[in-house]
Amino acid sequence: MRILVADDDELSADILIASLRSMSHEVVFARNGGEAWRMLQQEPFRLVILDWMMPEMDGMEVCRNIRATHGPSYTYIILLTGRTDRKDRLEALEGGADDFLTKPLDSGELVARLNVANRILESEEAVRRTNIELRQARQKEIELGATIQKRLLYSPPPRTTNAIESASLSIPSQQVDGDFCDFFAHGNKIVDVFVGDVMGKGVPAAMIGAGVKTGLQRCMISLLTGAGEPALPSPERLLQSLDELVCAELIGLGSFLTLCYARFDSSDDSLTYVNCGHPKIVLWDSLSGVCRLLDTTNVPLGFSDSESYEQRTGRLHAGDLVLFYSDGVTDLKMANGKRLGMNGFADWVEARAHLPLDEFLSEVEQLRTSGLAGDATGDDFTCVAIRYRGAEVVRDGALNLWADNGSLRKVRAYVKESAKNGGADFTDSEINQLLLAVQEAASNAVRHARAGQKGIPIRVTAETRGDTILVELRYPGAPFDFRMVPEPVLDGTKEGGFGISIIKKCVDDVAYAFQGDHNLVTLKKRAKGD
Repeated sequence: MRILVADDDELSADILIASLRSMSHEVVFARNGGEAWRMLQQEPFRLVILDWMMPEMDGMEVCRNIRATHGPSYTYIILLTGRTDRKDRLEALEGGADDFLTKPLDSGELVARLNVANRILESEEAVRRTNIELRQARQKEIELGATIQKRLLYSPPPRTTNAIESASLSIPSQQVDGDFCDFFAHGNKIVDVFVGDVMGKGVPAAMIGAGVKTGLQRCMISLLTGAGEPALPSPERLLQSLDELVCAELIGLGSFLTLCYARFDSSDDSLTYVNCGHPKIVLWDSLSGVCRLLDTTNVPLGFSDSESYEQRTGRLHAGDLVLFYSDGVTDLKMANGKRLGMNGFADWVEARAHLPLDEFLSEVEQLRTSGLAGDATGDDFTCVAIRYRGAEVVRDGALNLWADNGSLRKVRAYVKESAKNGGADFTDSEINQLLLAVQEAASNAVRHARAGQKGIPIRVTAETRGDTILVELRYPGAPFDFRMVPEPVLDGTKEGGFGISIIKKCVDDVAYAFQGDHNLVTLKKRAKGD
């Protein structure tokens, strides 16, 4: 064993060191308490023998310093002393000493004391190893639980519906978390989204969340197959059924959870939701560019076994952004030290809601990083972003959609079909010219209607009158009359104007108006048959 000996009495130290080395121990010597403490700060010793009375720092002070450091392993301390007073020894034990050796040194007593120290240190080491193994085993279980939660208990957004585009961000505070979300797709036009947050953190909260998700699935199946029920149960009926299934269990466990359940229906552009104590849904209206908070409708699940659930319904526009999130978002700290809160989050969203969802969630993650205020983990953090795209089919003679660079092909497809089937005798070349003009006009709308934004809601109509097709693009934003854009400079000395020039050359007439807060662009193309 490697032993640190500290004694300012050279003769006494020499005798002790010789005795220890005769027993095959490795000895490191310090001439006083201060030197001993400096050595202990540089490397750990399992056994330390300290003279009680030493200059610079006495044995008791070194002893107290050792106990105050709480090192990774236990240090056994033996005090060398000539004191025999009971009061002194009690003081030493309270200060952290484990045993005593009385001066002058007795070799038999030394062997006995060292045997006791060795047994205690071996027992302590065995306990320490066991604790490490238990922590490692628990960590493996948590990692496995996190993997299971990610792969089996979290459902990715459905790809069978055109009604929504979705993305989510979930960061657990303890690898596994009590936040959860899931989706039910009902054909191509309806999709349900639900987001929950279980009280507490870690494995127990995650297990309750998994149980509630399973309960929701069971309730959905039961209501779909039950006699006398409509084809698709309403959100409030579904939540009532879930409450009857799990509320008593949650009360028995002393737990509760907030839950928001929402249904997107592109057949009538509706959003129907039930909010059980969850943070209010943030809805960004793509037409006005303004965020608002949707009311909470009920108390959390597990608060009352006699709750009656109420749903609310509103209308959506193509491009609206709907956000579900946990209180890990609203609890973030702003630069002024105040809590972000729901209103603060809605204000923050308003300037970024137009972004593609992956970019938007990257911004949310940066918000989390800056808002933890020194807390490395924070609370469970979840944000589910839904871009409502609607049916993106012609309805009431028009195509309404969220226009970004990736969706303009749908505008072209709609206009192309209208030109071919409208009765006018357009050649393929004339149709291609029309489509090029429509593409440029829609691209200009995306780039200029709301400066810096990457998408806008746009309404497109295409109507054939005799041998002429009229294509109308209506979109919100700042007025932009591209008739006022000067012709492009072909020598490269000035940029811009090329797209407008293309539009003018590809159609017979361009009309512009600004109605209310909407731009209205009408393109006319006559079939010449040449």
